[in-house]
Amino acid sequence: MNRYRLIISFLLFLTFPVLAIPGQYKVIRVVDGDTIVIEFNRKYEKVRLLCVNTPESEHPDKKQNIPMGKVASKYTQKKLTGKHVNLEFEIDRLRGNLGRLLAYVFVDGQNLNLDLVRQGLSPYYTKYGKSQKYDSEFRVAEKQARKEMLNIWGDPELTKKYLRLKSKWGQR
Repeated sequence: MNRYRLIISFLLFLTFPVLAIPGQYKVIRVVDGDTIVIEFNRKYEKVRLLCVNTPESEHPDKKQNIPMGKVASKYTQKKLTGKHVNLEFEIDRLRGNLGRLLAYVFVDGQNLNLDLVRQGLSPYYTKYGKSQKYDSEFRVAEKQARKEMLNIWGDPELTKKYLRLKSKWGQR
């Protein structure tokens, strides 16, 4: 019996690289544009949004915080304050190096991670790998935001910074 469960688990892993944990989770607080705190399994957990990296607004090194970081943070607050969210995880990375959950956050049926890229508040962040499920959507979203020069893409210094980083990650 255990052998069959192992085989079925392996086949599910191959078939579904993204894991959705059923249920909605209450947003306790928005830390910044790409990090939130939710109530998860009866405790508060930080969630780092996958495949996005908004400019800093709450970094301990105050020199890292920039006005566009506040814009991204306020956008995430507007979308999530007082809401419940659904989470999707990529099977191979449930938690990051800092112990935070790594997830796609869905609010009102919309993928907030993709929305941040569509709004030009984040590049498609691939430093730790491409999205297993939403790669093409992220690419299209970033391409359109860059074309329209939205937010980070409308600021020549930020554009230069993010394009330099994307080259370093092996993507432009």
